[in-house]
Amino acid sequence: MTEITDFIIVGAGVYGAATAWHLARRGATVTVIDEKYIASRASGGPGRRGVRANGRDRRELTLMQRAYSVWPSLHECLGTKPFYDRCGHLLLAESETETRGLKARAWMQQMQGIETHFLRGDEAREREPYLSTKVKAALYCPHDGVANHSATTKAYADAAKKLGATFLISTQIEGLEVNNSRAQSVVTADGTRYAANRGIVILANSGVLPIIKPWQSLPVWDECLQILISAPLEQVPFKHLTGHVGRTVSLKTHGDNRVMISGGWHGIWDPITNTGRAENRAIQGNLEEALAVYPALKGLSVEISDANHLETFTPDNIPIIDQLAPFDNIWYATGWCGHGWAIAPVVSEDLATWIMDGECPKDLSPFRLSRFKDPFR
Repeated sequence: MTEITDFIIVGAGVYGAATAWHLARRGATVTVIDEKYIASRASGGPGRRGVRANGRDRRELTLMQRAYSVWPSLHECLGTKPFYDRCGHLLLAESETETRGLKARAWMQQMQGIETHFLRGDEAREREPYLSTKVKAALYCPHDGVANHSATTKAYADAAKKLGATFLISTQIEGLEVNNSRAQSVVTADGTRYAANRGIVILANSGVLPIIKPWQSLPVWDECLQILISAPLEQVPFKHLTGHVGRTVSLKTHGDNRVMISGGWHGIWDPITNTGRAENRAIQGNLEEALAVYPALKGLSVEISDANHLETFTPDNIPIIDQLAPFDNIWYATGWCGHGWAIAPVVSEDLATWIMDGECPKDLSPFRLSRFKDPFR
């Protein structure tokens, strides 16, 4: 059996759902295929995700500047309840060396148009009175915030469906059918062919490389990262999204007097079952780092520990977004490095523009695979 559509998107995370919406808005027919369900991979799971410019790679800051204008009203565009909170972000330093690095980063972010304030330790504690006295300095970006990643992804998917997009969940992809320089179809495990009249877009993050490896290798790898959600506290001792240049920790408020603690601690991934779990050593290490930043969290108990969502990384810590050579109608994106979430609204729009109009938008050009051999990118 063969189904026919304009575009097939592989992956129903935030990038797959958002790109489907943008393509459907431009009149294209779209089929999104996912081996599990909507927001099942890195776009799913508990907690909230940071929407931040603070601490990002310079090449992403133009996209983040644009994203600032999209996030506050995105829920209205998608016809759903608010899922974004502009709470501001503090990036902390404890040593003199870290402090000098913050000053240099403040200059760079300001040059890129990102409102960034350098704060002395006492000024940071005026914003967060429970902040550790060991903190010597902080960068404050008032336009940064947090968003519910699962709710946002599902809102994009629902909006795309209203415009006619089809989502096929629990559908395993067997491979691609190609002819010379054109992709023709996606074949699923049950033998169904989904013909793509105009193109195929592979946005499954950790699932991208296995699909394209017959034609292209990529410098990417997967990591299983841990997220902790606390039991309710009597009082949450902070309000800002908080990170640290020298510690492996990120803190967010989570609602209902809970906090989310993450930042890069690893869980254990089982490649046989494709599931992950948090380990006690990493849980304890993450909690110790959180307590070093906000000592008032002492006594916090963990209600949820999750390590069930792979993230994909690149050597230079920014994503790869490109066409798959030698084909003129296959696009892919992967390697979001755990922070691609914040720029999803504008990257997905630019990717849809590239797909529909045939030219790579300027803001996406730094993320093409050729940067690894072009010293000027």
